Amino acid sequence: MKRRNLMALVLAGVMAASVMGCASQSGAKNPSETQKEAAKEGASDESGAADSAVVPAGSWKPDHDITIRVPNAAGGTMDTITRILGQGIQQSTGTTVMINNLTGASGAIAANDLLAKDADPCELMTSGIALFTLAPLFNQDIKVSLDDFAIVSGMVSEDFVLCVNPEKSGIHNWEELKAYGEKERILFGSNTPGGTTHMLGTALFGEAGLNAEAVTSDGTNKDMLALTSGDVVCAIGNASACQQFIEEGTAVPIVVFSADAYEGFEGFAVPSVVDLGYDIQFKSCNFLMAKKGADQAALDQIHDMIQAYTETEECKKLAESAKYVPDIADGDTVRAMIEDSAKMCQEIYEKYYH
Repeated sequence: MKRRNLMALVLAGVMAASVMGCASQSGAKNPSETQKEAAKEGASDESGAADSAVVPAGSWKPDHDITIRVPNAAGGTMDTITRILGQGIQQSTGTTVMINNLTGASGAIAANDLLAKDADPCELMTSGIALFTLAPLFNQDIKVSLDDFAIVSGMVSEDFVLCVNPEKSGIHNWEELKAYGEKERILFGSNTPGGTTHMLGTALFGEAGLNAEAVTSDGTNKDMLALTSGDVVCAIGNASACQQFIEEGTAVPIVVFSADAYEGFEGFAVPSVVDLGYDIQFKSCNFLMAKKGADQAALDQIHDMIQAYTETEECKKLAESAKYVPDIADGDTVRAMIEDSAKMCQEIYEKYYH
């Protein structure tokens, strides 16, 4: 019964995400109490699990519920991904996985709640990379240190791309945008100062010596709509948020903020910003972490459970419904990416914002 109830909550999260996307940040009911009530109905019925490759818990046997803090509202993308992967952890351990949505302060509230607990592999948190890169730079009240946490596993990562709308601007590629910027002010769509796309645009146009101004909003979808209408010359967004507009033909990706060209859009080979001469690399990344000092062997097992679950048909179907592409990197790989990104953000902040 336990598995069926969590699965129902996972499916509900997937359905909510398909309607709400990444935008839901407030007003959602915390589902943790609902999960507790569901778990009480019983833990003996494990029928229906035949389609899932459950990984044995190995030497680590949880003796109490596993709690995963999520710093975003229920129904959002981060929450839905956590519920999907939490299903795999629950199947592998036979232990109830609770999702606790603790929103606010760019994730610092959830992080401090985790730090208030003993170091325990059953006490976890899903975090975004901004908590350790951008948030502390633009909000001095956020005081978190990556050194206080152990990274368990990557969950998802995504590239950012710069798009133009040739129908409105006549611009088709970076060289044409650069030529335009040498004569005219470039208006680019991005989030507000302190956000990833604002930082990437500020750095790119600054390094290129172009006169540019951000037209800000509270979401990439709005930035792309501004591009579609011709209110901005270009816009920056994560690849999944830009995809619909690219498929519709109202946006053309011309730069990806990574070391390699991006071929995730059908019909496009998007040039790397590095190949254009600007070393400005940044990926969106969500990952699972624990308090430093938690049993590393147990954390390694959790990573293996997640990785194995993403290979099951059950997870693949849930991921497809949520438009989720797993990236289950190991903790060391994720930590290195965070550290490199934090260094770059610090340099950009000191040069263009401070």
